[in-house]
This record gives sequence, C-alpha cells and structure tokens, in this order.
Amino acid sequence: MKEQVLRSPFVDKKFLDLANEVIDPNEVKIENFAISESSIVNIGSREVVDYRPTISIDSTIIQKHNIKTINFDSLHFFQVQNLVNEIEFESVRVEKSDVSVNLPLPDSYEKYLESLTKKNRHELKRKKRKFADEINSVELKHSKDSNVFDTFVSQHRLSAGEKGKFMTETVENYFDSLLKLDGWKIYYLETDKGLLSTAFCYENELGCYLYNSSRNNEFNSINPGIVINDLIIQKLISEKKSFFDFLKGTERYKYDLGGNSVQLYDLTMNI
Repeated sequence: MKEQVLRSPFVDKKFLDLANEVIDPNEVKIENFAISESSIVNIGSREVVDYRPTISIDSTIIQKHNIKTINFDSLHFFQVQNLVNEIEFESVRVEKSDVSVNLPLPDSYEKYLESLTKKNRHELKRKKRKFADEINSVELKHSKDSNVFDTFVSQHRLSAGEKGKFMTETVENYFDSLLKLDGWKIYYLETDKGLLSTAFCYENELGCYLYNSSRNNEFNSINPGIVINDLIIQKLISEKKSFFDFLKGTERYKYDLGGNSVQLYDLTMNI
C-alpha cells in the first residue's frame, strides 16, 4: 500500500499546485506542505486530496516561521510514524479520520469473482444481467474530450444530495484542469441508449484510482455505475494492473465489489 500511496496522483507537484490554486489557496507553500499563520498544514482541502505525500520538515523551517502546531489530515499510518520519529514535539494527537477503500486485483477475472462473497458474486451477476436485458450494445471507452467531460459534469450536477451540490463552477474548472494532466482520463459507458455512466480516474502502470463518477439517473434501475466499475476491473486485470483504488468514502458498492477499508489518520502536533 505504501508504494500505491507514494505513486498516487496526489503527491505530484502539478496536482498539488492545482489543488492549492483552485480549491484551497495558501499564502506560503513550501515543497509539499504549506504554512498558515503559525501552523504547518497540508496543501489542498481533504475534500479533493485523498492521499498525502510523505512530508519531511526541517527544523530550520519550524524556527524561521515560528511554527507552533502541525496539522495534517488523511495520513497513512506509516506517514504518522515518520513524522513522530522525525520531529521534536511537546504533545501529539493522532485520530482516526477518513477511510479509503482499496481493491487488490488477482491475475484473472475468474479469480476476482471467486474472491467475492457468495452473496456479492450473485448480486453482481444479477445486476449485469438486468443491464444486458435493457441495453443492446455497450462498450467501455476512455477519453479527455470536452463532450465527455461536459456529460460528466452535467450528470454529476443532477446527482442527489451533497454530491450534486459539490459540482460548483469552481470545482468544474478544477476538474477541467485536472483532466489536462498526464494520467487522468474519463472512462465512460457508450451504449445504444447514450452515455450512461462515467468514472473520472487517474491511471499508471501499477493500477487505477477512481477519483469521481457520474451516471444518467434515468437508468439507475439497471445499475450503470456497477457495470462500468466491473468493466474497468476486467480491463485492469487483463492489463496485469495490481489494484483498483476506490479512494475516500465508504459507499456500499465499493465493498460489494470486493474492496477493503484502509484507515487514514489526522495528526496534530504542538511544537
């Protein structure tokens, strides 16, 4: 999991610059962290940054900026250990916070299906049959094209609850800029009834990170979201990728598809 975190898009300088400029700007940015008043903090809101880079803080920076506290979120335990061992502090508090969900991939789709519980395997097959009964043709594709991006945004805005409210004009511009970076793409289901579902992802030679998604709500009854994720899993396995990372959030479908919880932590240090 360590390599998966440190090879994720969220540690890349271009991503951090974008997250800082568009979502949660800080006045003083130093390498892969920022300074807010007398505190050292993460770059970018926890709402848009799923994993954090491993951060090393030189004591001269603490002295120069008169740092009183360090406040980090969304850390893996190995990152907490590194900071506790590296920095002299008066007190420290570590709290469980967000949870991400990760799916390690076997070397065949048959083994993947076998790894699911009997109930989840049955439900996946049932949902796929229901989809196939109503859709005559389906193909998994990926793109950076503006028309696919516009569909992703419009479907997202029509989502219920907080998900739909999240896609403000600022967030739309952020996603538009993100899609222009290397490794980012939108998977989508092209069918005889239109583009039914999207998955906004980052992918490298190790695996795929599912950052966001959308679907045509008129077809919710046939589970286009499950179908697109299943097809992505099949594709990743065929390409010998090692994981499909669902990232933050404990939505039920992630576990139904075989994902496992990964605990993240918040850290507060008084210097």
